[in-house]
Amino acid sequence: MFGMLEDTNIFGTLDEPYPLRTADTSSPRDTLRSFIREMKDGLQAWKNSEDRSAYVEPVFRATQTLDLRDLQQYRQRAAMVIKVTLLNEILDRIEMPPYDQIPGTEEVAATGLTRWTIPNSDITIEKIETGPRAGQFLFNRETVRDLKDFYKKARHLPYKRGAFVGLYDEVRYSPGIWLPPTLVDHIPLWATKIVLGQGIWQWIALALTLAAFLLVLRGLYRAGVRWDASVGEGSMAWLRFGIPMALLIAIGLAELVYRFAVFGLGLMELPLEFVSYTVLVIQVGGFAWFTVLISGRIADAIAEHQRASQGSRFAEAALLRILFRLASIFILAYLAIYAAEALGVPIAPLIAGLSVGGLAVALAIRPTLENVVGGLTLFADRPVRVGDFCQYGSKIGTVEEIGLRSTRIRSLERTLVTIPNSTFAHMELDNFSVRDQRLLTTILQLRYETTPEQLRYVLTELRTMLLAHPKVTEAPARVRFVGYGTYSLDLEVFAYLRCQDQDTFLAIQEDIFLRMADIIETAGTSFAYPSQTLYYARDRGTDAERAETAEARIGEMRVRQKLPFPEFEDEERERLQDTLEYPSAGSPHYQPRVRGGEIDAAPPSAQPPTTNEPKTTPLWHRLLDKLKGHQKPTHPHG
Repeated sequence: MFGMLEDTNIFGTLDEPYPLRTADTSSPRDTLRSFIREMKDGLQAWKNSEDRSAYVEPVFRATQTLDLRDLQQYRQRAAMVIKVTLLNEILDRIEMPPYDQIPGTEEVAATGLTRWTIPNSDITIEKIETGPRAGQFLFNRETVRDLKDFYKKARHLPYKRGAFVGLYDEVRYSPGIWLPPTLVDHIPLWATKIVLGQGIWQWIALALTLAAFLLVLRGLYRAGVRWDASVGEGSMAWLRFGIPMALLIAIGLAELVYRFAVFGLGLMELPLEFVSYTVLVIQVGGFAWFTVLISGRIADAIAEHQRASQGSRFAEAALLRILFRLASIFILAYLAIYAAEALGVPIAPLIAGLSVGGLAVALAIRPTLENVVGGLTLFADRPVRVGDFCQYGSKIGTVEEIGLRSTRIRSLERTLVTIPNSTFAHMELDNFSVRDQRLLTTILQLRYETTPEQLRYVLTELRTMLLAHPKVTEAPARVRFVGYGTYSLDLEVFAYLRCQDQDTFLAIQEDIFLRMADIIETAGTSFAYPSQTLYYARDRGTDAERAETAEARIGEMRVRQKLPFPEFEDEERERLQDTLEYPSAGSPHYQPRVRGGEIDAAPPSAQPPTTNEPKTTPLWHRLLDKLKGHQKPTHPHG
């Protein structure tokens, strides 16, 4: 190639460097001339061991003549060197057309030419139609992609006069720009032999570099684990940065190893791909691990700080964990996209595919989204918190974790129950941990043989006991005689106890029940139980005198037309309204009733009925008196 330059001098020479200029790609002729000229200057400076910029900048301008859009961004630099080297090797071997047969700017403007192919080859220079380099003529994508195949087909051809012989092999076993090019002069000849695309000395140096890197990674991890173990999980948990710091250092060291492999050892092709993928996995995996780890530890540190400052359990720590976990998911998604782009995986078709199958994806992830929303709802409404003892549906347990997808509850059987958040959020939740008091209610059933005075004694002592008990609230502690049961006199006890947990409640309830038993035993009565009692006694019959009095009163009401069937008349209802004493006489709350400015000596119902009617004896009373007059006198002694 360089021989052609010297023979024809059609491309001109470059005596003075112009570091700010770019490659001229306005036509196929300009593109080809720029590539040959820049490669000649760069290789000559590299061969003469000149300053780094003397050969790096020209080679970089040579790469500007290639369409490199299909190269993986992650290892594009090293790949560009290989591409221009292969293209230079090919052009140094194949025949080139005369200068006037290569289309220039005038021909492009006159004919509208968009592509030109070197005769007898597939090497094509094509005009870019879109993108930031639109309008430029570049060696097209297909040419750049197939340069390795083109080189394999052309490497048996002899070099032209003045060409750089063995450039491809020398580039592969030469060190990078961080090391002097003369380093290969001090390496044994056998070490420069190419094996799997790289010199033997480079494979040896790469193995030693990776071994040292792995040893450093192992030491960093162990140091991080020891540091975190020494700090613990107490109030100093925010100092547990051992493993996260080790991960950050590992990520930085991996980048250093990659750069040393490229710019120090000068790795290319297969070895560089191996190092690139290894470093990419370490960096992406390490940063993902760091993200998940640091998000959880930040949430724990905030929760610990709140617990120490508030002196109580900080249940929002679980919410913080969920929020940090969501943030971690977004970061991990970004890392996945970054890794895909670095490896050359097209993201746009993947997103388009997701949009086409969006309905199926939405249906597939709907349960997961419902669980996430359910978890956030639990934290927003706070029906229960981590550590709360609650009833969910018909079961009871202690909430141990409210996660992003599910809630975990420790049952009374000490099993761990996992419930999806969407289901748990719709359950009827009874939170026992937020109770300020506990209800004690029971029915005491006394024997029917209990006399009214015994019953009053029991009620009095039970009320006294509840009022005096330090664990019973004053209101609404009550004991009431509530009814006549099938076989018992029923007393209802209703009170609130000053406690929350079940064990304390059972202890106080036990104490109150025992005191109730003592009171009932002291009253001389006992509890009733389902039974039937058979009484053997002489029948005393009915009380004739009291029966006569009752019949006389009903007869009088019948004569006066005052029987309350079906109802009292309005005047009688008004007269009877509020005439009984309550509380009754003897109660500390008893107050005599005042009627018409005078204190009633007795309730109106106990006074004999008054009427303005003439006191006439009913007919059936006179007949009863006559019957009594005809009875035989009874002997005084029987």
